[in-house]
Amino acid sequence: MIQVIIIDDEKDAINVLSRQLTAVFGNEIKIIGSTKDLTEAAFLIKEYQPELIFLDVVLGAETSGFDLLPLLDKLNFPFKIIFTTGYHQFAIKAIKKGAYDYLLKPIGVEDLEGLKERLSADDLKPEKTRLNNIIIVNNSDATYKIPVEKISHFKGDGNYTSIFFTEKNKPILSSTTLNNFETEINSISSSFFRIHKSYLVNMAEIDHIKKEKMSKSVVMKNGEVIAISRLRYKAFSEIYF
Repeated sequence: MIQVIIIDDEKDAINVLSRQLTAVFGNEIKIIGSTKDLTEAAFLIKEYQPELIFLDVVLGAETSGFDLLPLLDKLNFPFKIIFTTGYHQFAIKAIKKGAYDYLLKPIGVEDLEGLKERLSADDLKPEKTRLNNIIIVNNSDATYKIPVEKISHFKGDGNYTSIFFTEKNKPILSSTTLNNFETEINSISSSFFRIHKSYLVNMAEIDHIKKEKMSKSVVMKNGEVIAISRLRYKAFSEIYF
């Protein structure tokens, strides 16, 4: 599943694009956030680490989508920016800034179908092989075939991810990003939830929720305690309780 954030100063434009993306991509895509504010956009991108960012060029009288780019320079996960605008004159600048695509408004279904074909050709998919409810994980030491129900949680750290198990075995370190693991796991299991930008947990392996004055954590059955992001707690509680 490809995760998407939309940045546009018009709410109607966000809603229309969201519907069109769903119509074209179906369950292959998930819109995980939208905003018209650049500061919030930078936060959402750092927090949720989307694969695709749809970015409007003109964001009000004094703000440009290009102003967001310096805020993303130091991010250590892969993403693609698709600029959206009603103006032809920004195309060359967008290309120079490394845009993956440039869509002119009004964006049509044909435009998004073309984007889908290009993404498919570029293989924007997890970097592992999937077989039923098993994931295949390669690292420098070995190749592992892991049933997802044996996984307690994933911990991401930049371009690396540690896989923790339901039993207190030594975790496996993989050079695959947490985003890629989340995409694959969500395609074969509904038990996992991203409770924090660095943690993807198996909700079936949660023993209880630890509540403190200023924070909440999950206590896993294997004894691990993992903080829940304040911004993600509402979505988590709606699924878990």
